[in-house]
Amino acid sequence: MKELFKKLEKYSISDAIKIEESDRQFIALKNLYEKIENKEVYLPLITANALICYQLSWKWEDYREEFSDYFWKNNPLNPPCQGENSWIDKKNFLEELKKFFENSKNNKRFIDTKKWRLDKFENFFEWNLFFWREKFFYENMEKFLEEISKIMNQKKDAKTIVFAVKMFWYWARNIFDFKKYPEEIKIPIDSRLENLFEKHNSGSYKNSKKFYEELSKKLKIPELHLDAILWVNYEELIN
Repeated sequence: MKELFKKLEKYSISDAIKIEESDRQFIALKNLYEKIENKEVYLPLITANALICYQLSWKWEDYREEFSDYFWKNNPLNPPCQGENSWIDKKNFLEELKKFFENSKNNKRFIDTKKWRLDKFENFFEWNLFFWREKFFYENMEKFLEEISKIMNQKKDAKTIVFAVKMFWYWARNIFDFKKYPEEIKIPIDSRLENLFEKHNSGSYKNSKKFYEELSKKLKIPELHLDAILWVNYEELIN
């Protein structure tokens, strides 16, 4: 870890935030928020989409832009729903999301499994857990992680669950005052992070989760913010 820490010690949480805000994904979804009329479904829409963002056919950035363009230009969720009893109608966005990725150029794999995941996520709305609680969840992301892992029946550190929490926060920043990721929420381990772990682990750590937890503490950067730094510097760090 010493070599990796030395390469990363120049970075701060401010650097991570700059990286995040220059990300094509961040910009695409920020544009969507500014242009979509039905803003009430914005956060649940991108959270649901995060649950099916795996095994993509192309780059994540391309998929995010395709996603943003579809829900902005086609306006399938307009006009806005109104009133506190309209939450049942808002579940329609899950059907629109299914229609979108069925014809997506960048998300063609495991369609049936992803539909099944969206059906499970619908319980978030059956129990009325999401709408009108977005700010609460943004300010209490550990609680959001707990609720979504329970709904999806997955562990709190499962990659897709943590990624959904990350994406919820990523664009909730467009709506609420800035709040950094909680230190308690773990980094979503993907193949790139596993490769970095194998390269830089001297044998002191049995698994990558503990490795990144310690790296995060040493750098004083929450794991989910550290993820952005590792992502953009991957080629340099792996070589």
